[in-house]
Amino acid sequence: MKKTVMFTLVFVTASVVLFGAARRQESTEGDVRLRMLHCWNGGIKVAADQYNNPVARAIREKTGVTVEYEGIMMSETEKLNLMFASGDMPDIVNGPFWGGNTGETGVIKRAAAQGMLLPIEDMLEKYPNVKRVYDVGVVSQKYLETDLTDPMFGGHKYVIPSGIPGNPENITNWAYGVFVRGDVPKALGIDEKSIKTAQQLYDFMVKARDYGFKDVNGNPIIVATTYHQGWDYGRYAENFSVQQLTDYIQNPDGTVTHYWLTQNWIDRNIFLWRLVNQGILDKECFTTADTLADQKVGNGTALFFAAQFSPGILSTKLTGLYNSNPEMRYIPVGPLNDVQGNPLVQVESMGASGSGVIFFPTTNKNLEASFRYIDYINTPEGMTLAAYGIEGQTFVRNSAGQPRLIPDLLRRKASGDTTWEDDLRAAGAHYIPGPLTATSLRVDWFGEFEAGAADAAVPELEAYKKLRPVKQFPGYAINAFQTEFPDYAKVSAFAFEGDPERTYRERAFFAPTEAEARRILTDFQTYLKTQENGLFLKFLDFLAQKAKSRSDIAF
Repeated sequence: MKKTVMFTLVFVTASVVLFGAARRQESTEGDVRLRMLHCWNGGIKVAADQYNNPVARAIREKTGVTVEYEGIMMSETEKLNLMFASGDMPDIVNGPFWGGNTGETGVIKRAAAQGMLLPIEDMLEKYPNVKRVYDVGVVSQKYLETDLTDPMFGGHKYVIPSGIPGNPENITNWAYGVFVRGDVPKALGIDEKSIKTAQQLYDFMVKARDYGFKDVNGNPIIVATTYHQGWDYGRYAENFSVQQLTDYIQNPDGTVTHYWLTQNWIDRNIFLWRLVNQGILDKECFTTADTLADQKVGNGTALFFAAQFSPGILSTKLTGLYNSNPEMRYIPVGPLNDVQGNPLVQVESMGASGSGVIFFPTTNKNLEASFRYIDYINTPEGMTLAAYGIEGQTFVRNSAGQPRLIPDLLRRKASGDTTWEDDLRAAGAHYIPGPLTATSLRVDWFGEFEAGAADAAVPELEAYKKLRPVKQFPGYAINAFQTEFPDYAKVSAFAFEGDPERTYRERAFFAPTEAEARRILTDFQTYLKTQENGLFLKFLDFLAQKAKSRSDIAF
């Protein structure tokens, strides 16, 4: 569980005002220098000189503004709490804003309500390239009503949603699934595309386990693995999935339950228990690091992996297996069907229901300049500089006038060599779009989401995306009403915070018998039903009543 550092905003107000007043004298209108915090654990790689690089100079010529970025290597919630409590705040921040009143979202909302952020509604009217991110369809009605214009904001707007697809074509297809080493189905005489159910997948994996395969170096194999911290072993059990927007389920009689309380949830996790206890799913995968996963997948030691397709392709390129042993390249299994027998899709709401957000602490020295810079980045011209760098140096234009990386950078990208990113960063490009994209329209503008993506596209990945398409589900998601439950803080504390569900299910995976695994899983269901005198069941009754309040409710 993340530690939460509580803060009180009132006592720092005076220091914030003084801090901001001192900093406002640092810049002139023709050369405004702003500091931006990218508040995402893992940091941000930037140019060694963020002021004098070619892209920064080109953007400054257009806007009179330079933004210099810094990242974090700690909990986002802790950093936000510390920042607001100390008053040591940058001009601009981008951080998580997934909704509700807990975690990072709650910290940002409380800061806005207590006068620590600048209202931005007037600026939005002046800068249409930023304002369009507030359009319903770009963001969902639920996100707009419950978070972006939270009642505690008193009618003001304080945040700019970031990284939001402007239309379905700009939604990133993550290409999740199960993937098998290409020589395995051929040796077993199995059509991997015919695998649609959990039982068929299990039978396939058992035959692979017992066949006697070796990795590319002649070493023993493991049957199935994942990437970091078990990401994403749940894909092996996707045949049990219910494809909808939330984990809440409306019964035929109008009552509401949670997926964790269903028999389907137990069956799903018993299937995974079988994989662990039959020597199929790598027991190390639950605590593994990506570097170790790169070796297991990259050398063909794992016959199957479950995650997004692209990391597996990259792992085999990093080791050289992709080219040296093309017969061992990983290929998609299925894809599997959902619990109702429907082909699996990538479920998305009709408009984003959570995102990163850009906001401006009261220490911001020049809000007008901040918006001028962000608005410019969110134009085709500005985004070209931010994503591709300088024409003739790091990119050229194709026959359609679209920017394309120069051949040397493309060659390195296609080979899996990540130094192409270093060259872009040295020019001042590549790292700006992440923090400062509002509405993403790069596919519309450039024909690709990321620099080099179209020309360095992996054919098998692009083909798989068509098998696992993005599908938007309309409606006002029922989980929008969660925080309206009077005792939601108590519910969240025992049901959602610290991920107790994962704790129980992973304990079950290592149970010595199926009966013991089932007992652990049913213990979790009992735990949910009995905490705080049955508060979770009262919470579900509350959602059932709320479901009657609108005609566009979606589950």
